[in-house]
Amino acid sequence: MDFLRQIKMDIMNILRSRFILIICILILSASVIFPVIDYFTPGDNNGGGGIVRPLPIPIEIGFSSKVVLDMIGYPRGIDINQGDPIIVDGTKIEPDNPFYWQVNGIMQEKEAMEADKNRFSGPDVLDLALSIMDEELKLYVHFAKFITDDPMDYRIELAWQGVQYVHEKFLHEHHDVEEEKLLEAVNTRMGIDPETFKKKYIDISPEERLAALDDLDDKLNTIYSVVENNDFPKYIELRIQQENKVIEDLEQQIEIYEQTIIDDPSQEEVLSSIIEDLKRQIELIKNNNIPILEYRLEKNIIPGKDTWQNRALNDIQNSRSQLIQMKILSEEEFMKQPWLVEQYRSYQKYVSTLQAEIDNLNKTIFIAERSLESDKPDMKYIPGGARNKTVRFLEYSTFVALFAVLLGGWIIASEFQQGTIRLLLIRPKTRVKILMSKFLAAFLICLVIYLAGSILNLITNGICFGFSDYMYPNYTMSGAVNFFAYYLPKMIACITTIIFAFTVSFMLSVVVKNAAIAIAVPIACFVGSNILVNTFTYSRIIDWFVYTPIPYIQISSFFVPYSSIQQIIQRGISLSLTFGIIMLLVLSALCTAVSILVFKTRDITN
Repeated sequence: MDFLRQIKMDIMNILRSRFILIICILILSASVIFPVIDYFTPGDNNGGGGIVRPLPIPIEIGFSSKVVLDMIGYPRGIDINQGDPIIVDGTKIEPDNPFYWQVNGIMQEKEAMEADKNRFSGPDVLDLALSIMDEELKLYVHFAKFITDDPMDYRIELAWQGVQYVHEKFLHEHHDVEEEKLLEAVNTRMGIDPETFKKKYIDISPEERLAALDDLDDKLNTIYSVVENNDFPKYIELRIQQENKVIEDLEQQIEIYEQTIIDDPSQEEVLSSIIEDLKRQIELIKNNNIPILEYRLEKNIIPGKDTWQNRALNDIQNSRSQLIQMKILSEEEFMKQPWLVEQYRSYQKYVSTLQAEIDNLNKTIFIAERSLESDKPDMKYIPGGARNKTVRFLEYSTFVALFAVLLGGWIIASEFQQGTIRLLLIRPKTRVKILMSKFLAAFLICLVIYLAGSILNLITNGICFGFSDYMYPNYTMSGAVNFFAYYLPKMIACITTIIFAFTVSFMLSVVVKNAAIAIAVPIACFVGSNILVNTFTYSRIIDWFVYTPIPYIQISSFFVPYSSIQQIIQRGISLSLTFGIIMLLVLSALCTAVSILVFKTRDITN
């Protein structure tokens, strides 16, 4: 009991320091202030569990939003909302319209063509080029009329396919124009080699041309119907038809290559590799693209909407696409690739790295599928939700660890520097009890600040971003886990960082008897270790770091997404969190033992 009273007295003595007390209050208040600031930051959140806007969502299956926005003409590096409205055929197109810059670009290009009389071989070719641009313009204006201000609208993707149909229709309708002139005119817009041009659009029968025109009219009418009526089921039907058409084209290519191998067996090795790649593409479409399209229709999950379901489906599609391309080579094949040998140095390292990537992709698919099946999203799919905010705040342990360095480095060294150490030892207590009383008092203050701050942050995140988000499970390869069961072990593990930082600074405080050194050295090592990890994330040197405390000092990095440690793990580097925690605890015990030994045996001379 006397020892506990002594600890309580030491805690009160520490908190009598206004400087220490103010820092305690500031660190603790950060756990509430950060979520509140985050909540009121425009565009980041809208309160927990629903729709958030941290990242753009691809607006089309197979096309990233960036690709599609580039495709429809968004210029890079400028504000897309700048500009004057455009009126074309009675349709007013505002600068924030997804097709504004495409329409504007075509109009400017037409003016440039009309001003440059020498661009084409004759005025008739210029007229043809302007005519095909007029057809493009009509299509984009039609899209702009019905898609007014949402750059993520799923219908935008159809413009790309629609332009192709417009080009083909134009060629069929102008087949009677001189071949060279027609090719010259359309090459400014679509780019086509003369042989394909002649075979597909010139050397065909009138019946084939009429059939082609009817088919193109049907396709364009279908696209216009989807755009005008926002007909999502029709969109899915169209997309599935397009995917099946791709399969047909790929199968035809395979047949051509197989026949080429029969005719010329010397090309078998090269063409067989191409055939295998084409087969993988077919497999991906059949087992991934089409089923996802059907699932979207069944669940009415509209592409481009910023929902967790879209994030999950994108994860599934992208991961499957990567998996189907990944193949672990045999050791013999590996040794034939000098660049692989140079990169991985050994076949075992190559296998472990690729297997880690494959496992990570399979884990991503598993989490996405479980989330969709249960209709309960994993926290990764609600990046602005309370769970994500709470887990990210595990980095709070780093701030508390720095405070622990300050407190640990000051508490004993200050006694020596102020000359009060003799008064301290006058007490009828053993040196070990005196030392451990101060050790435990300072550490308990750090521990309480960390635990209280973490709990306050969890509650504040619930208030700001929705307590309902905590009710969703997190998913592991073993199954669903309650969020608190998922979070609590991680929160406890991060205490290791605080223990290690405190014991090192406390040891230096006892050994060097100088607060400045006892504080500065651990902080420099802490910052230095972080710099080393970030610097050598993709270097071979990191292989040696796994046997040192360097990558484990900041335990929270193992849990926070996109950290350097996460990137190292994804590379297949064997970073064992259990090993790291044990190492830090052992080193902490050694530092404490050194502190006790030195303080117990040292002569007090000042």
